[in-house]
Amino acid sequence: MNPLEAETDALQRFYDNKLAIEEARRNNPEATFDYNHPFALMTQAEFKAHVRGVMFKESRSAFRSVRSVQLNVSAPKAESVDWTTGDCVNPVRDQGQCGSCWAFSAVGAAEPAHCIVTGELLDLSEQQVTSCSTDAGSDGCNGGWPYAALTYASTTGLCLESDYPYTSGDSSMTGSCDSSSCTVQQLSIGETVRVSGEEALDTALNTQPVSVIVEAGNSVWMNYRSGIITQCPGAESDHAVVAVGYDDSSYKLRNSWSTSWGEDGYIRIKRGESGLGMCNVAEDVVFPQIGDGPTPTVSPSPTKPTTSPSPTSAQPDVCENCSGCYYPAGDMCLPDEYTKEDCDYYSDEFGAVWCGP
Repeated sequence: MNPLEAETDALQRFYDNKLAIEEARRNNPEATFDYNHPFALMTQAEFKAHVRGVMFKESRSAFRSVRSVQLNVSAPKAESVDWTTGDCVNPVRDQGQCGSCWAFSAVGAAEPAHCIVTGELLDLSEQQVTSCSTDAGSDGCNGGWPYAALTYASTTGLCLESDYPYTSGDSSMTGSCDSSSCTVQQLSIGETVRVSGEEALDTALNTQPVSVIVEAGNSVWMNYRSGIITQCPGAESDHAVVAVGYDDSSYKLRNSWSTSWGEDGYIRIKRGESGLGMCNVAEDVVFPQIGDGPTPTVSPSPTKPTTSPSPTSAQPDVCENCSGCYYPAGDMCLPDEYTKEDCDYYSDEFGAVWCGP
């Protein structure tokens, strides 16, 4: 591309992003958006590819192996929670040019969990997780998912950031695992467990920050500056962050795109949405159990049916406008990525109904 073509291309990217910002402002009147971020000259396709650090289809099957727990959602909860005002959350990081959000999300949940138990806030190595945690298909800069990383951290331990610094953000390379060269810190965290739904997310946040997977590969997240997101375009979860609190109207999420993005690296999204939550924040919630907080009770492990669920008399009504998997708790037809196999699994735990074809 010659200089003139490069300039024309940059101007076109700027113009396209200008239109995207205008649309985001119309759809999210409680938030602000601008160009002052690291992705200003990316196309939407480039940004979506850059953000995608969670291998969603792979993680969906692996997510089923994570022990589901049932929290006491009726227990008294604080009106608002913000773990960033205490002493157990490290500053916002920058994952750079590497699809390692899953590692940052896991470390961002492990550090405060250990701190809540011990009173010691460690600065742990995201590079070790990126390079060394390969369970459940996690593949460094090519994406992974937080459950595998949290399990790795709890069973193996992690080095300090100062001993095993993060380099993949500049190199875009996963790097070979070299954890033997530093002193591994054994963490005071337990088994990684999962919950779903806003009530369970709220309950968990009263005990600790948690890892969540959200829908972020869109112009709303790309250009976010401040305020509360009330509309998330698209449907596919693709990015892992840390939920660190909530108030009456929003959840506060800790991202890994540096402090030059958003509210010093944080974003707030609407609280009180039905179904999966705004930007799917309440769909895939994982965290390490800690002994200091209330111990969740185990929900019965669902038995995956060998055949599709028998239709009930209500099925024709709920399926009237749904071709695929109907999710009754949110009164919604789930995206096409939810297969019949997924729907059969969710039928036991969430009452999902397969509407065909």
